[in-house]
Amino acid sequence: MRSEDAVEIVRASLALAFPTASAEGLNRAAETVIRWGTEGVADDLNAGLTTRMLLDLLQVAGISPEDFRLAEPDHPFAEPAEYRTWSRTEGMPLLPLLPRPPDDPTTPHDPPRPDGPSGRDGRPRPDGPSGATPRQ
Repeated sequence: MRSEDAVEIVRASLALAFPTASAEGLNRAAETVIRWGTEGVADDLNAGLTTRMLLDLLQVAGISPEDFRLAEPDHPFAEPAEYRTWSRTEGMPLLPLLPRPPDDPTTPHDPPRPDGPSGRDGRPRPDGPSGATPRQ
């Protein structure tokens, strides 16, 4: 399947889930879902990561989480994970990245370093499976 076709299929599905999203937001979100699929992130999702992924997609699509309506309101969101196991896209908050599969999914793998608090020394930190610097 051509990547353009895959993006269009995902875009059509997201349009149903996010009816208030702009065409540009749907395109960005669809491309993000395809990229995450190639990263294999679905293999290690739990309830917290699923909520984090949905919140990330809403931000990429330009939708406020308050404007999103659950299809099944009786099943509320789990508490979102404070880390992610997929690459970051512009618009997503900076969070620690855990390698897949995470050794301990309850603790982010961003150990403190002597050169900065919580391992943050002012340098861009790798975020993504290739070690690429996050887009700001």
